Amino acid sequence: MDVMNRLMPLALIALAVTLGGCAKRVPKGQQNATNPSLSPLEKVRLDLFQGRAEEALQAVNRILASQPDQPEVLLERGRCQMALGKPKLAMSDLDRCLILRPQWTEALYERGILSGRIGEREKSKSDLKQALTQDVGLELYLNWRSLDSNLESRLRSDPSPWFKEFEMLADAEPNNPTIYVLRGLCFLAAGEGALNRSAFVRAEDDFTRAINLFKANPMLAQPYDAWANRAFVRAFQGKDKEAEEDKAEAFKRLPTPDHGREVNDRVAMAKARARELR
Repeated sequence: MDVMNRLMPLALIALAVTLGGCAKRVPKGQQNATNPSLSPLEKVRLDLFQGRAEEALQAVNRILASQPDQPEVLLERGRCQMALGKPKLAMSDLDRCLILRPQWTEALYERGILSGRIGEREKSKSDLKQALTQDVGLELYLNWRSLDSNLESRLRSDPSPWFKEFEMLADAEPNNPTIYVLRGLCFLAAGEGALNRSAFVRAEDDFTRAINLFKANPMLAQPYDAWANRAFVRAFQGKDKEAEEDKAEAFKRLPTPDHGREVNDRVAMAKARARELR
C-alpha cells in the first residue's frame, strides 16, 4: 500500500496512509463526544484520545458491567489503565483480551508496547513481531494510534513518545522499512524544530536504512517518500548533489505531478535554509 504525504504543508514529506474507509473518517481531535451517532465504545475511545482517561475508564466499566468478557471493551479498559499509570491492571486486561481473541493485531500492539514500557523486552518483541507479521505495511498500527490522520501534529507536538514506540517496533522487526521512515520523520521533525544538525543526521541514517531495505525487497511497494525525505534532510545539511540524486529517485516513484511540485518546493526551501543549521 502506498504510504506518503502527511506533513507536506510544513516541509516534512511524510507517510500518506490510504486505508480505505479509514482514511475518510473524521480525525479524533475534531470529533465531539456528545455526538449521538457515536457508540458507547466510540465515546470511550474519543475521551481517551482527548485526554479524559478517568471519564473513559468509568464509561468502559459501565459497559463491562453489562457485557463482561468482551475483548474490544477489555482492550479499551487496558488502554485507559495505561493512560492512568496502572500497568499491572492494564496488563491483566490485555492478557484476558488476547485469551478471548488470540492474535488480535491491535491487542498485540498494545500489550507489546506496554511490555516494552515496563521493561519486559522479550515479551514486547514477541507481541510486536507477531503484530507486524500481520500488519506488514503498518496500516493497522497507524490507524490504531491515530497517526493516519494526525501524523503531523502528533510528531511535532512531542516526538519523544513516538521515538520510543518506533524503537520498540524496530527492535521487534528490524527489516521493516516503514518503521525507519516513521522514525526518520521523528528525527526530521525534531531537527527542523530546533535546527539541530545531529537530528538531521539521524533522520538521514533512518531514511537510508529504509531505502536499502526497499531496494533489497523489490516485491514491496517502492514509495517515493523515503527518497524525498532524504533529499530534504540532505539539502538542509548542504549536501546539494546527493539531494538532487535523491530527488530524481523520488520523481521516478511519484503518484501525481502535484507531489513533484511539493518535493521541488521543499528541497529548494531546505537548500535556502541550510546555513541556519547548527
